[in-house]
Amino acid sequence: MPEKDDDKECWERFYAEQRRPWRGVGKLGPLKVAPGSKALDLGCGNGKTAAALLEAGAVVTGIDISENAVAQCVKAFGEKAVFIAADCTELPFEDGSFDIVAAVHVFEHLGEEKAALAVKEIKRALAPGGLLLLRSFSVCDSRAGGRSEDVRGNGIRYRYFTKELIAEMFDGFEAVSVERIDETMRFGAVRVRIECLFRNGRGPL
Repeated sequence: MPEKDDDKECWERFYAEQRRPWRGVGKLGPLKVAPGSKALDLGCGNGKTAAALLEAGAVVTGIDISENAVAQCVKAFGEKAVFIAADCTELPFEDGSFDIVAAVHVFEHLGEEKAALAVKEIKRALAPGGLLLLRSFSVCDSRAGGRSEDVRGNGIRYRYFTKELIAEMFDGFEAVSVERIDETMRFGAVRVRIECLFRNGRGPL
């Protein structure tokens, strides 16, 4: 499926219509945060993962392609964190700026070309030995319907992953942990995600 030029417009509309699309505080899974760690929340949305990073003691910067999402975060968090409207394929940070990058349900929404650029930017902005938390839905997820990619009615792209595809995408990172997590929802649907913790360094997956 070709890259789209209207991704930003779709997300602006989404956050304009959905004031709190995701509630509560996110989960950091295998990521252990040392107090004072500089963390980048990639695709911060309305701040669910940023909230978890702050609770863990990180110094948080969040970015999102949607200015509406960033405005929601600024309103919610005030001066507790920094939020910037930016594209994950062109991060406005110096090399090695962060000890942690969290990419929680971000890569689902990137085509192959943009995903490759985002991986390069994460590696550049992450300090040597820094940690990357990656969470993405699996091809086994109930919403995938046997597809590896689709576009919802709101125009937003969704991609679904295998461990092998993630290994290929993140060649050059060391895999600390790679786990498939199945979660049965209230109405019986099974959401399946792949949760990975990578270290910025070369090593086999």
